[in-house]
Amino acid sequence: MRNVHQSKIKTSHQRLKRHSGQILGDILKASLLLAGILLVTTLLILGYGYSMGTTYFGIRETQVRGCKELTEKDVLVLAALKPTQNLLAVNTDAIRDRVRSSPWIKDVSVGRELPERLVIEVRERTAIALLKKDDGFYLMDADGLAFKKLETGDESDLPALTGCYRDGRLNKDLLTKSLALFHYLSTAKGLYSAKSIAEIHGDEICGFSVFTDGGLCLRLGFDHYDNQIKRLTPVLADLEKRNVNLKYVLIDLTDPAKITVQKRHILAPATPGGPLKGYRT
Repeated sequence: MRNVHQSKIKTSHQRLKRHSGQILGDILKASLLLAGILLVTTLLILGYGYSMGTTYFGIRETQVRGCKELTEKDVLVLAALKPTQNLLAVNTDAIRDRVRSSPWIKDVSVGRELPERLVIEVRERTAIALLKKDDGFYLMDADGLAFKKLETGDESDLPALTGCYRDGRLNKDLLTKSLALFHYLSTAKGLYSAKSIAEIHGDEICGFSVFTDGGLCLRLGFDHYDNQIKRLTPVLADLEKRNVNLKYVLIDLTDPAKITVQKRHILAPATPGGPLKGYRT
């Protein structure tokens, strides 16, 4: 009986010894793993600090892409980069926000080309027309956004959309229809190109009148433009045969039963002495 008891005690000691060895082994592995993590973390921190401070990643070139209206210098002034900035440390979001502050900028992306080049790629707005507001003309893009007031140096040889603003109030429906008519006239065959259109004047009641650079006025009203253009073509051909000067002629196409041709009064310039002539105010 005594021998049996001693044998059990011996077995328990051996089992405890094995478990102790396993525990010590696990502790050693955990310690080595923790030491490895600490070492890697330390190296990463040191590497990051070195990368942020070394001149190897200093910005030596800033490339600007996509400029049309703005110059590369304009974009760099907006970006406001410091001469000695580190390429890895530069705040690309802040640069993007500063460049996007220009009304000409629709979108911008900022990227890095290691080790020394910062790339700023811009997508500019394209002005397709001038929108007349109460305080002057504004450049407008294809989305109908009046993004910038017309200033000296801006392109003014664009069609003007007038009548959409009254006493500071925008008639959104009229503006939408004005844009639709402009896009139609830009692609319509057998008519005037978009460059020859001086003005599209909208009226809530009477509809639209189109003025060309040559002084011709086409009263179209609302809708059915395809049919009106078909009716207009032979009229223009007939007037040309009779050597009629179309400079100040009004052709009314709003009545489906008849076409009225008459002389019209000369409109005063919208901006006396300026580049815009013949526009309604």
